[in-house]
Amino acid sequence: MSISPISNIMHVRKLLFLLAAFWSLNTLNAQDIHFSQYNMSPMTLNPANIGAFEGTVRIGGIYRGQWASVIGNKGQFKTPSLWVDAPIITGFRKRDWVGVGLVFFSDKAGAGGLTHTAAKLGASYHLALDKKGNAYLTIGAQYGQAGRRLDPDALRFEEGFLNPTPTGGYNSGAQVDFLNATEAKSDWSDIDGGVTLRAKLNKRMDMSIGYAMYHIGRGRYGLVTSGGGGGGGTSTGTSSSSDEIARRSVVTGLFNIKINDKLSVGPSFMYQTMSGADEISLQALGSYVFNKEKDIDLNFGLGYRLTGGDAVYPMLGARYKTLRVGLAYDVNVSDLNSVSNYRGGFEIAANYIVKIYKPAKVKTKVLCPRF
Repeated sequence: MSISPISNIMHVRKLLFLLAAFWSLNTLNAQDIHFSQYNMSPMTLNPANIGAFEGTVRIGGIYRGQWASVIGNKGQFKTPSLWVDAPIITGFRKRDWVGVGLVFFSDKAGAGGLTHTAAKLGASYHLALDKKGNAYLTIGAQYGQAGRRLDPDALRFEEGFLNPTPTGGYNSGAQVDFLNATEAKSDWSDIDGGVTLRAKLNKRMDMSIGYAMYHIGRGRYGLVTSGGGGGGGTSTGTSSSSDEIARRSVVTGLFNIKINDKLSVGPSFMYQTMSGADEISLQALGSYVFNKEKDIDLNFGLGYRLTGGDAVYPMLGARYKTLRVGLAYDVNVSDLNSVSNYRGGFEIAANYIVKIYKPAKVKTKVLCPRF
């Protein structure tokens, strides 16, 4: 019995799709959102960063687009995030304070529009370790709802091509409901926690190191659904899968070094691991005082993602008073560059600190990052 070429092609395409789909659903357990400009997204880096600034309210956002050169604009990874935080009240001692914040993000990828979203409310406590306020230990946590969705209308299967519409187009009504795709969703409660240590080392240098853990409750995130739900102790959604989202651990470090009155440099690192998948990023970002009277700095630097030699990313930015903006572009240097043509991901980020009070006579001793 012979098989027509079109049928052969469709079988191959379906097989490739199924392999890719199962690989994606499986490896997503070892992935989470990430940004090259990780210091421009404080709440997705460490909940202890909430309220860690001098001002009234801080508002920010970041957007990342990735792999458009490989899978096209419709299937590319798109990750926007918005956040707001504020130091609201003093703590148990006059040099301590409490911060609160709210963060939202959406991570969309692939032709099926597989989307991971979350909205979380967090709080932090900043504990002064000395009377001069030269060092602070901060503990932070955030809690909220997370979910995953798959768009079944964007999926294409063999049956829709072999049984076209009267006009010859793709017949979505003929396709098989793959894994009950019309109900391919999951929702769960999510909790994260972290700690940071910030210290002024001398007149020209300060530092910050931190550790955070995300998805502490390990909610069920599988897309196979049923009328029930629950699991993992924190899941509130409709997933009947036993798959639990893996915990993500993040270790960070940042130094601010003043070279002279015009130039500062901020070397930093970020290491994160999730279900056996590791990422290491190193950065060096410089800041040049462009106009001291108007309080304008220009930022420039370079980052490198070590794991697998994946990408080098140049960074540019600026600061005007309390407004900061940043740009980054991943240049893929791994074996994938034969497909990506060295084009990886693009990022744009900004944040603004609102100050609606008179400057304090005694300012904090711990310097805020200028990057």
